[in-house]
Amino acid sequence: MRIEPAPLPAAPPPPPHLAGRGTQTAREFMWVLQKFQADLPGVFDVAVVSADGLLLARASAPQAPAPELVAPITSGLAALAHSTARLHDAGRIRRAVLEMRHGILAVIEISDGSLLAVAADASTDRSVLGYQMTRLVHRVGHVLTAELRSTLRDHAATDG
Repeated sequence: MRIEPAPLPAAPPPPPHLAGRGTQTAREFMWVLQKFQADLPGVFDVAVVSADGLLLARASAPQAPAPELVAPITSGLAALAHSTARLHDAGRIRRAVLEMRHGILAVIEISDGSLLAVAADASTDRSVLGYQMTRLVHRVGHVLTAELRSTLRDHAATDG
């Protein structure tokens, strides 16, 4: 079954951290991440990390970890998965999933090496989570252009 990218929905007013900055596409991208986090039961953190390990965007609940930890953990898990695949000549990584006693961290490539990381509690249905992550990547991956990454990087640089 092929999932066609759907156009991004109209975004509500920009979140405070993007007010007056960035483009409509950046605000819509943030809104889609926030909606994904809010709509999937058990999901408490959704992050987009650039290929060079910079946190570009994040939608999180209060119990999510500190933002300075998200990007290095996401990049490290993806690097470990890619190295393991190369070591075993196993082909391209579809998804890296870390299952813990009380939670799940799943990482999937979006485009140009950028990563989508989703953290959820242990009761989250892994198949639904994987399906929804893949659907999100197909839906918004095409808008994560160099221009949008630059806008999100600029915001991240001034935020930190």
